[in-house]
Amino acid sequence: MGPFKHTVDDGLDVRKAAFECMYSLLESCLGQLDICEFLNHVEDGLKDHYDIRMLTFIMLARLATLCPVPVLQRVDRLIEPLRATCTAKVKAGSVKQEFEKQDELKRSAMRAVAALLTIPEVGKSPIMADFSSQIRSNPELAALFESIQKDSASAPSTDSMELS
Repeated sequence: MGPFKHTVDDGLDVRKAAFECMYSLLESCLGQLDICEFLNHVEDGLKDHYDIRMLTFIMLARLATLCPVPVLQRVDRLIEPLRATCTAKVKAGSVKQEFEKQDELKRSAMRAVAALLTIPEVGKSPIMADFSSQIRSNPELAALFESIQKDSASAPSTDSMELS
């Protein structure tokens, strides 16, 4: 397309459908899942396309509630992609939509972090403790985290996934 580069991801729709199925499995038959294998895929989803990361953040928050022990065992590997999302900067010349997408990603990632912080013993992880202090020391992230905690405290917990 002239001087522009346009990347086409032919597998995105299939991966998105797979992650939506994973969420359905998480909700309907948690007992039959191999949580360790499931978490492998969640970990991969944290580094994927915008839509898949949004789904994965919701799943991670849900997993922190449903089965905190396996999540706690992997928290060190889960934090780095969350940190990368929360600290990512949008290029200066980007359009408004890019800024909005990044803000939505940060907000969703922060919800996942807030859910992880509800797991007892999570504070013993040095990587989680470091990330928590990074959030508190960054005014933008601290304000975002505080607003998410206020939202979750005032609104009843809704564990449904919005697929719009």
